[in-house]
Amino acid sequence: MTMIPIGAEAVATAIDARSHGGVVLVAIDGMGGSGKSTLATALAELRGAVVVHGDDFYRPMDPEERAGLEPEEGYHRYFDWQRLREEVLVPLAAARDAAYRRYDWATGALAPDESHAVSASGVVVVEGVYTARPELADYYDLIVYVDTPRVESMRRLRERGDDHGPIDWESRWRLAEEHYLALTRPRERAHLVVCGH
Repeated sequence: MTMIPIGAEAVATAIDARSHGGVVLVAIDGMGGSGKSTLATALAELRGAVVVHGDDFYRPMDPEERAGLEPEEGYHRYFDWQRLREEVLVPLAAARDAAYRRYDWATGALAPDESHAVSASGVVVVEGVYTARPELADYYDLIVYVDTPRVESMRRLRERGDDHGPIDWESRWRLAEEHYLALTRPRERAHLVVCGH
């Protein structure tokens, strides 16, 4: 038996209310380690949602260049929101099927021989930090923010042991993430806020 996270039923109900016969686009944003992926997986089970991961849209970049980015620059450059918009959100919003290549964390480049198709029907969940940034917000039918205490999200990330590359993740990525949260306030812009702990 799969455990459904707190808030998943409320999100599923909100999705149902926005269903209009075509594709329903949902963004799930929040801090790293907040529970976004867990919620997206639950929605795949509850509503048959197709999940697009924001981590697949990390921007290929020279490691030295990446290491030199300040938090504001990291907010603008780590995540390739333009590619997400053009390859996924624009076609789906126009009722056309979409296809994208994912960022390959092992090579630091886009996976050359892969194409992930997304049908313009049903529920499509785009989950990840930065996915509800203001430039993308109007494409979504529903924006969900997963609210988890910073201490808990950091505990989960450390427990997970993700390899974020040669630079100190907490002093780079996390500061860029916090810059994004403070600047664009996705929690306040969300249609629905759910508890991630």
